[in-house]
Amino acid sequence: MKRNLLKFLLWALVLITPFSLFLGVTEALDNPYRDTYLGAFPSKYERLYEAYGNKIVLIGGSSLPFGVDSSLIESDLHQAYDVVNYGLYATLGTKYMLDTSLDAISSGDIVVIAPELFPQTYSLYFNPEAVLQATDGFSTMNAGLPLKDKISLVYRNFLFGFEKITHAVNGTKLSPSGIYDPACLDNFGDMVEFRESNIMNGGYDANMLITLDETLLDEDFLDYVNDYIKKAQKKGATVYFSFSPTNIAAVRTSEEARGVFEKALAERLDCELLLSLEDALIDKRYFYDTNFHLNTAGQLYFSHLLSLTLQEKIGDESISSSIWVPAPPPIEEDTVVEPPSGDKIDPSTYTGGANADYVDCFLYEDIGNSFKIVGVKPEFYGMTEVILPSVYLGKNVTALSADALAFCTELERVHIGTTYKSLEAYAFRGCIALEGIYLYEEDGSRITPPSENLLSGASRGVTLYIPAGSNYLTGYVWSSYEDRMEFFTPYREDKT
Repeated sequence: MKRNLLKFLLWALVLITPFSLFLGVTEALDNPYRDTYLGAFPSKYERLYEAYGNKIVLIGGSSLPFGVDSSLIESDLHQAYDVVNYGLYATLGTKYMLDTSLDAISSGDIVVIAPELFPQTYSLYFNPEAVLQATDGFSTMNAGLPLKDKISLVYRNFLFGFEKITHAVNGTKLSPSGIYDPACLDNFGDMVEFRESNIMNGGYDANMLITLDETLLDEDFLDYVNDYIKKAQKKGATVYFSFSPTNIAAVRTSEEARGVFEKALAERLDCELLLSLEDALIDKRYFYDTNFHLNTAGQLYFSHLLSLTLQEKIGDESISSSIWVPAPPPIEEDTVVEPPSGDKIDPSTYTGGANADYVDCFLYEDIGNSFKIVGVKPEFYGMTEVILPSVYLGKNVTALSADALAFCTELERVHIGTTYKSLEAYAFRGCIALEGIYLYEEDGSRITPPSENLLSGASRGVTLYIPAGSNYLTGYVWSSYEDRMEFFTPYREDKT
């Protein structure tokens, strides 16, 4: 019996040792995601656990760094609380933010749980890959996670280790530029980079339309939230559930139905709602690049709204009872550039600018200030390469709809110029021969893809070619397609 046990232990040691060695080696490698937007998480965690005195802890996703000015709220509340902005990225999941915050909550704190109004953030979604990217080198931050999630992290850690090795061997370093550089966050974790106006196509992201009804109310999620509320209250904290800032232009639910949704949510929660739903539904002019990310003017407006509401709950009558509303900035409008006349250009020499060589191949939908491609004329189903037109009937073409290229089974290469702001889910479905999609916009935040299914239904080997030096790899949504991307250098006339 003892001999069999000894054999079992020896074999277990033989099997475990290589894996342990592998994890030890990869743990010593630099985290390639350290300087990405996700890499800001350790600073958020550190601020939460190092804050002294009474705290206001705001828990949610990326709507919080884009929507909250913590120093303004602290000032409005006469420095009576330290504001901790514990929101970063929806891909981490609301559950993860709850799990990692509970141990820091203490008596006298105010906790505001404010996930974005979207199915993923109103669920028990957990993303071990994103967690590893955010916390590599800081694994103690995950000590309080449920056992099931810890097992997921251990399993995913092997794949993550191979990713780290690949980045190390290739010498690649993910260095973001633009709004999703962690340097754009201040010491509070608030977004301080100036965001002048709404840059979304038509003022909202059509890939993330919002429906507010009882289908959003996941019972398991609400039970989890209520359990958190109970534990935080037992510690002496006051807990509120709230609505994050939401672009009303993207909401596809009537005001009456929204009222029904709000009432149903309130009845299922074991705490009070902080903001009303209608207060959180904000004019599209106050948003920036997603339906939950405010521009700078919107951030000031929403922060004052939070201050006033919190003041009412706290009972501090010294704060102004009115909300200062900055003037809504006008939505950014693109200049229409007419394409040069003459013969069609060779797509290999395309630079991303104005072009209408293939304008007659497509079907269009007028979406206000611009057009969207919704289909291809049957006589052009057999084309093998195309430059999507930038202008049609005097307006820019800015979007590619779902199934727009559905019957182009021989299409191999698509070139997408800088007028495009939105690519919808399944835009390339049916393109079974597609090899490459060439994007010429250098700032990935100015062209919005869906969080998933952009390439679903297309050839499995299709590659997204992005301009050398661009920021797609570290973009808020584009990073979901990192494994399908390759850099390319667009043609330049002076190139030799």
